[in-house]
Amino acid sequence: MPRVYLALGANVGNRIENLRFALRLLSEYSRVIEVSSVYRSDALVPEGQPPGPDFLNAVAAVKTGLEPLDLLHAIKGIEHEIGRRPAPRWAARPIDIDILLYDDRVIATPELTVPHAAMLERSFVLVPLAEIAPGATHPVAGSTIGELAEDIDYAGLEHLEGPEWAGTRRPAAPGEDGSEPR
Repeated sequence: MPRVYLALGANVGNRIENLRFALRLLSEYSRVIEVSSVYRSDALVPEGQPPGPDFLNAVAAVKTGLEPLDLLHAIKGIEHEIGRRPAPRWAARPIDIDILLYDDRVIATPELTVPHAAMLERSFVLVPLAEIAPGATHPVAGSTIGELAEDIDYAGLEHLEGPEWAGTRRPAAPGEDGSEPR
C-alpha cells in the first residue's frame, strides 16, 4: 500500500479534539502509522486583513489502498463531518486536511496537486513532516524533507506537544479506545 503524508490543521472550536477526530475518521480509510507533534502557527491571511485565530498543525503518515482522487474525496467527507463548510479561501475552519506526498508520485489534475504546491513555503507543514519523515524525498525538489526543513523560516511556529497528543504514535482505530465502531 502507498505511504501518504497528510497535513492536518484546525483553528476553530476545540482544535486538538478536531485533529484527534480527523485521525479517527482517517483510520476508516487508511492505517495511520505515525503522527507528528502538534505545532501552533499564525493563520495565513491576505495582506490587509485582520489575523485569524491561530492554527494547531500536525502531519500524519498513513498507508492506504485508496487512489489519490479517492483519498481526496474521503478527506473532503471527513472535513465535512467535522464541520467544515464551503467558505472563502482564507476563512477560519475546524479542520483542514491536505495530501502532501503520495509515495513518490507527482500528480497534477484540476482537483489535486501532489506534492502539495505550497508545502515548501510553510514551516507548519515542513517541520512536522520532517519530524516523522526526514529521509523522504520530495519528488519534484529532489531533496529530502529534512534538508528542505533546515532552510525554512520558523517564525510564527511554536512546538506545543509531542506525538502523544494523539494518544499514541499510532492513534487508536475505532473500537480500540473503548468507543463504538462507526
